[in-house]
Amino acid sequence: MDEALRQAPIGVIEARADGTITACNDAAATLLDTEPAALRGTDIRESFPRSAAGTLRAAFEGDAPTATDFEEYYPRLDRWFAVDLSVDDTVHVYLQDRTDHYETTQRADRLQRRLDRLQRIETLIVTVLQQVIGATDRTEIARTLCDRLGGTEGYDFVWVGDRDFRNDRLRVVDTAGSEPDLRKRIETALGTPDTLPGQAAVDSGETRQVDAVAEAESIPRTVRQAAFGSGLQSALAVPLTHQGTVYGVLSVYSRREDGFSEAQRAGLETLGRVGGFAVKAIRQEELLVADTVTEVTLAARGGSLPLVGAASAIGGELRLDGVVPRGDGPVVCYLTFDPAAAAVATGSDGDRDSDDHRDDDRDSDGGDPIDAIESALADEDGITDLSWIRTEAEPLLQVTVDGESPVTALVAWGATVTEATYTDSGVRIVAETPRNDSVRGLIETVDETVEETELIAKSETTRNAEPVAAFRDRVSERLTDRQRTALRTAHLAGYFESPRGTTAEGVADALDITAPTLLYHLRRAERKLVAAFLSSEGDGDDAATDR
Repeated sequence: MDEALRQAPIGVIEARADGTITACNDAAATLLDTEPAALRGTDIRESFPRSAAGTLRAAFEGDAPTATDFEEYYPRLDRWFAVDLSVDDTVHVYLQDRTDHYETTQRADRLQRRLDRLQRIETLIVTVLQQVIGATDRTEIARTLCDRLGGTEGYDFVWVGDRDFRNDRLRVVDTAGSEPDLRKRIETALGTPDTLPGQAAVDSGETRQVDAVAEAESIPRTVRQAAFGSGLQSALAVPLTHQGTVYGVLSVYSRREDGFSEAQRAGLETLGRVGGFAVKAIRQEELLVADTVTEVTLAARGGSLPLVGAASAIGGELRLDGVVPRGDGPVVCYLTFDPAAAAVATGSDGDRDSDDHRDDDRDSDGGDPIDAIESALADEDGITDLSWIRTEAEPLLQVTVDGESPVTALVAWGATVTEATYTDSGVRIVAETPRNDSVRGLIETVDETVEETELIAKSETTRNAEPVAAFRDRVSERLTDRQRTALRTAHLAGYFESPRGTTAEGVADALDITAPTLLYHLRRAERKLVAAFLSSEGDGDDAATDR
């Protein structure tokens, strides 16, 4: 071997046509994890590491070696070699280590496959979310989840359970996959001492993951046998939950052990939250259109009960005028109180201007009920965004209740809170729920937020739908002629369209009045319309004023 080949940065082996090695450089010996002297005089077919394909050995099988080049993996060395076999007067075998290149390529391929899979999962989840949001009942939600997930992306068996609040149990609504025996075993196992992942997810409100179903002794033996017989190895159960209330479960089985990545788990948990939101929305819609609902009256007591401290501070009652859910959990409450009654308890004379309570020169202990309420709520846990809508006549307080409380629990359940009265001893709440709801389950949900909950009354209430014509006549009676004229003119002129067909000045010119006068009549007309729509009793004060 000449000096140039001996000093080459790549491995070089010289051999005769019969495969006998005559020389090799240090680089080749290093790559083959041996010494140059150990290779000289040996048959290259024996001393060169073996690969699965055996391309180099095959090149020396004929009467004369065949020139070739290839890349192969050599298990004994755990390396990839690029081999170039050159045949001339002397046979030369050139070696280069390609291990780093192949590892980088394989890593990139794995990442690309993972990215492709995540993108497919994301697309699948987006599609399911769109269909779940558009579902019209809980059965359709379950069917959508099963049909879209079953048999895709390793989700080999899927079942969705609905929480039966009345009977306090979980029932299978729908399944997807070719394991009918497994569904029967799951239905039989629900409610047994052994716990299915789906039942555990509902009980705890948290995702349950089982990486090896066959080894999970907490799962009923019959279910483990059916899953093993179907080749299912891992499971993931996600609760269908919204604002702390669990409405059911999405349970997915995979044929792979440890079959759920963090990204898959996060995506399925998103489906669980959206599914819970959709179920709650459907429950509320059922409540809105139901002819008969269950009306329950509850009394809740506890030292940390929100708003009780404010009622105690004024020595009177805080009455709930209305509740508006805000996002995922908090509710905005509108509360009123009788300032005259509160003034007696706090030592105030009850006769005050709307801004008097702000004056710095007022008596330091003058018994201002508004100050007393603000002070009581200032540091109360779970109370945020306190503001006064009005302070004169009958004061109206807007306050956000965030955290565990009877009102937030009822709203999360899907009930409609119609009345609530806070006193220094607790709160009395009247709420409506769908007729088939479990009152016991509702009470237990509220009871988790306070020290004591008592059912005072329960009754079935039949709603009498008001005919459209009667509603229109009732609203029309509440409007003055000027309000009705302003409202109709603005409507016909496209003032309420987006973008507006005209301006307030344009409508005012048509009526030969000023724009401020028009807005004055419109605002009062709109207030009456909204009040009539949101309340069956309307706002009697508005009907008697603004004439």
